[in-house]
Amino acid sequence: AVVSTQSGHYGRGIQILFEINMTTDKPQLMETKVPVVEVTSSNMKEVWPSLVHSIKYSSFISLDLELSGLGDRRHLMRKQYNSSSIQRNLQRSVDDRYTAIVDAAKTRSVLALGVSCWRVTQDEPEPQYYIQTYNILTLCRENFTVEPDALQFLVDHGFDFNKQYKDGIEYTPSTEDMIIFKEKKSTEPLRDVFAMILTAKCPVVTHNGLIDLAFLYQAFYAPLPANMSIFVADLQDMFKSGILDTKCLAEYLIREHATYLEYLFRKSVKRMEEAVSEGKQKVNLSFSEHKAIKTHVNHIECFAKKSASGKELCENYANHGYCKDGSKCPKSHDVNEAITSHDSHKSKKRKVEKQSDNRRNESVDSGCHRAGADAFMTGLGYYSYYFGLLRLLQNNCETFKRLNIQISWPL
Repeated sequence: AVVSTQSGHYGRGIQILFEINMTTDKPQLMETKVPVVEVTSSNMKEVWPSLVHSIKYSSFISLDLELSGLGDRRHLMRKQYNSSSIQRNLQRSVDDRYTAIVDAAKTRSVLALGVSCWRVTQDEPEPQYYIQTYNILTLCRENFTVEPDALQFLVDHGFDFNKQYKDGIEYTPSTEDMIIFKEKKSTEPLRDVFAMILTAKCPVVTHNGLIDLAFLYQAFYAPLPANMSIFVADLQDMFKSGILDTKCLAEYLIREHATYLEYLFRKSVKRMEEAVSEGKQKVNLSFSEHKAIKTHVNHIECFAKKSASGKELCENYANHGYCKDGSKCPKSHDVNEAITSHDSHKSKKRKVEKQSDNRRNESVDSGCHRAGADAFMTGLGYYSYYFGLLRLLQNNCETFKRLNIQISWPL
């Protein structure tokens, strides 16, 4: 069997998430939906034991946030080229960008927190992965800035603001008057969730996660420091098992043609299909089913593949995951077509295009741009890179060693 179907001890039952379609000439991952537990103020007590269990026994946790805005993107992307000193120039650019991120995190709010918990066991001949993903609706108690463009984008991708304002779990963002939560018992569930993630003995995975980490720090940990070096030092102290970013891995180590989230997700699925087809890898990924919270599970489509559109490929969307014309663009925004196009030109010399640094401009036609689903997509990308390339890189790549990245999976 290509996919293990045996039940494990990580949950009361197992629902197969991936299967191999053997009816075609080339085995493929069957299209299916991603089960995501919707967590709200009305079901938090019921879901809490499952959430605690999932985080505690994770081998790695992938995170994603939905936000009410990011502020002036020109400041987030700011670069300085006037200085005669490149090093001083680079430092000014980084410091200016961090200042803009701090301002955004202090004036905008977290609308949803996606947590995807991946657990590996060695019970079978092949490692078995059990996945439990949560989409936690959040509601800031303080006044915050709302950006119309950000809200419109979320509405277009199925975000329910009525439900968020009715059932969002309230939190109070950090202020100078508050004591850091680790020095006192928290009275807010979201701070407790973040505390559990920090104390879990496993790496945390993000995609282009600097902004997400800053918002998490401000919302659930402490006021952001004014100095970026202090912030970085705090992150190293907080996430003791390390932080891994799939955009960083894809762009600087793997050298993917494009590095936006849906591109990496669909590229990962394609890589796994090819590995199974060639007999190089078994795909043992299962959804850990907790029967007590089954009624709170939504199934979100992430794997559907659209038939070829026959349209000319939109190069801007293919390379950056964003097109200013959106749905009005007459060209194709199909990510699978973009991957096929890039792969067919892989051996040819091409101009290196700069990747967009704003993940939140990406559009996912499948309707899965929600914090929980995006957290799962981030986790699958990491899983794919680990098995596909990172073992080799960790042993042989000087760049990998120089970055001092550690992977602590029980493999």
